[in-house]
Amino acid sequence: MKVSKKTAIIAVDLQKSLTMPGGNNYYETATEMMDRVAENLNKMREKGALIIYIWTKTQLSSGLTCAAPAINPDLEGRVLSKKTDEMLELDDRLRVVPEKDLVICKHTYSAFWGTPLLEALEQNGIENVVVCGIKTNICCRQTVVDSASHGYRTYIIRDMTSTNNEEIKAYHLAEMNKYFAKVLDSAEVLERLDSGAF
Repeated sequence: MKVSKKTAIIAVDLQKSLTMPGGNNYYETATEMMDRVAENLNKMREKGALIIYIWTKTQLSSGLTCAAPAINPDLEGRVLSKKTDEMLELDDRLRVVPEKDLVICKHTYSAFWGTPLLEALEQNGIENVVVCGIKTNICCRQTVVDSASHGYRTYIIRDMTSTNNEEIKAYHLAEMNKYFAKVLDSAEVLERLDSGAF
């Protein structure tokens, strides 16, 4: 799909298994942010950003088919029970607009590895990659690192990511801000989209 966009919002793993109580990798911090995430993604789309939903299609509750525990015997037992098909679906609060948004399946921590994401960014003329989603310190961080490694101006949205707790989140956001990506709040992203900076 060819669209004229400059900024892509990469929404990582906003699946029921991570956003809904009872999910294998659920934390309450996800519940606290999901209404805000859904609302802001709609606003960002309206302001011209390309929304790309990234989800993990796998039966392993680690969320990965190429997870370290699945391939390294020294990590045996760290892959949890299987997810149900329903829990693999995107959170019901999200609105996917098929004629505008992209939905890409990933296989491991990064949204770039073994997926058509890089090609999609190139085809759409993307200059700015803005990451949000779950978990801040794992899949979001790996996607941020790979985005920066591919030469994109990379950002992560503080109030649209979550993980186990606020302390872990703050530490990893500080590390990303130091080395790979500017940390912004969603209001700043919306302002940049409005002003044409994004």
